[in-house]
Amino acid sequence: MHTYIKSMKLIIIAIILPFNLNAHTLFFESFVEQGDYYVGNAFGKRNYQKHANVHLESFFIMQKEVTYSLYQHVSDWGDHNGYLISHSCNGAKDKDCLPSEMDYGLHPVTHIRWLDTIIFANALSEMLKLEPVYRMENGEPLRAGEVNSTIYVNSKATGYRLPDLHEWQVAARGGKPALKLNTYGDIHSGSVDAQKVAWYPKYDTPHYGTQIVGQLSPNALGIFDMSGNVSEWVFDSYKPGNTIMYYFCGGSYLYHATTLANCDSHSTGMAMPDIGFRLVRNSALEK
Repeated sequence: MHTYIKSMKLIIIAIILPFNLNAHTLFFESFVEQGDYYVGNAFGKRNYQKHANVHLESFFIMQKEVTYSLYQHVSDWGDHNGYLISHSCNGAKDKDCLPSEMDYGLHPVTHIRWLDTIIFANALSEMLKLEPVYRMENGEPLRAGEVNSTIYVNSKATGYRLPDLHEWQVAARGGKPALKLNTYGDIHSGSVDAQKVAWYPKYDTPHYGTQIVGQLSPNALGIFDMSGNVSEWVFDSYKPGNTIMYYFCGGSYLYHATTLANCDSHSTGMAMPDIGFRLVRNSALEK
């Protein structure tokens, strides 16, 4: 079920999963309005509209990183509907999985490969009666895959997908609300002060770990944790030699990103304790 909420000129959608309503099956999305935006390494107080270098179509983005609870509920549905979704963790302490029941599974899901996010996105889409984005060569939705699977993208589909690098950075910077507030150049998502918005490693403690999602301040779009807690897989890739490398962005409880432009990469088969994800979907919603 989709519930539309308008607040402070933001468009927010509440998504209620159609099962097990006693569990944590509610998540929210923010609307990123289409337009011309700046993406890149420049931060601080600047005229970003004057120096726009990309055009984006409107899209919705999850306000919080996908939690272990959400991942498990969709995986359970997928198990009965032809999907093969890999196991995961309820966040991490140091580099080890937290107990699955800890904090009701509300830590970001971790120890997932880039490919796992693709399969999950299709499962969530089909469960919510949306058209899956990722396809096999025969046109069928991708419901399982190997590391070297060829993935075809239906860019017009209504379902969930990973954001690309440009979408991720614009959402992290705060989109048009941040441009109006003159906070689009904040080096972290929602602030120049990392402590207000990001779970980054503290240099005076030997113990590190994930936190329950959405506890710190959001950015101008109402989005949480795009700096810190866990880094987030995006769709973009490059190929140095014979291996395709996929980007992840935002920094984590193990890595302090200096700005929102700092991204790293791993191969599709790599699963890490400090990498998670959030999803987006296309939108024809008008302003």
